[in-house]
Amino acid sequence: MNLQISSVKDVKVSRTQRNEQGFSILQLVVTLTLASIISTFAIINIHSTRENLRLQNSIRQLASYLEKARLDAIRRHGTSTVIFNSGTAYDVSMDFDGTGTPSTRRFPFENGVEIFSTLPSVNFNWRGRTQSCTITFAAQNSRGEQSWVDVSDAGDVTVNSDVDVLPTAYYANINSSASVQSSTIVTGTIVHDNSPDCPAGSSGTVGPPISGGGPGCIDSADPSSISIRKSGGSSATITVHATNTGTVVGIAPINLNVTPASQTVTGGGTATFTVTSINNTRGTFAVNFGSPCTTLTVLITVTN
Repeated sequence: MNLQISSVKDVKVSRTQRNEQGFSILQLVVTLTLASIISTFAIINIHSTRENLRLQNSIRQLASYLEKARLDAIRRHGTSTVIFNSGTAYDVSMDFDGTGTPSTRRFPFENGVEIFSTLPSVNFNWRGRTQSCTITFAAQNSRGEQSWVDVSDAGDVTVNSDVDVLPTAYYANINSSASVQSSTIVTGTIVHDNSPDCPAGSSGTVGPPISGGGPGCIDSADPSSISIRKSGGSSATITVHATNTGTVVGIAPINLNVTPASQTVTGGGTATFTVTSINNTRGTFAVNFGSPCTTLTVLITVTN
């Protein structure tokens, strides 16, 4: 009987000792490793979210000042402008104080955000309209995420939207003598121009060949500017002429793809490159064709 009691006590003591030992070293290592992995993913997600917020905040602020400049031009019956003099800041010229006298203030993008197209600008006239078709302000953050603001020729400001493709409108013919009162008809001989300012499908004009200066491996690229459609809707063919033998490399922003990436060209020969858009970011972008001797820039305008 005493032996049985002693055995039971030993078992209880053994269990108590094991419970008091806590985690083993292996268990601690596994726990710390899992905690480290989870923390790393959390930090990456937080960083990504912050970068995206900086981009969206910058784009929304730009859109806000574009709209304010447009309304100011209409209110003053004058002009207002938004001009990028660098990739990270823009100047707004408008009546900020309500005194009727315009002034210029500079507004920076948030950290890591910059314009990656050619530096855009817009001028609103007294009707709140611009002097050209849709102007795109395309920006990206340090992670390569992109966003943009469009300003149409009518002055409409939108974010990450298409504004220059209008829906088809259908009109019904009416009998002017039966359906319109004679007193409402205005006589005159002037014919109004009702053609669209920016017709859908407009691809722009192809620029002339561009030539480099001084001796170089490449001396011309044809054309110097051309329009393509977004998201691979169309492509542009660029022909590069070489004076000397060398390797020509095509360098484009992340929303454009140049194929092939590089070619070896013999002196007096040519190389052909194809440029396509890989997403729906629109605007005018610089594609550089470089060699050890010369670099030539071709402007690619991405439209709908």
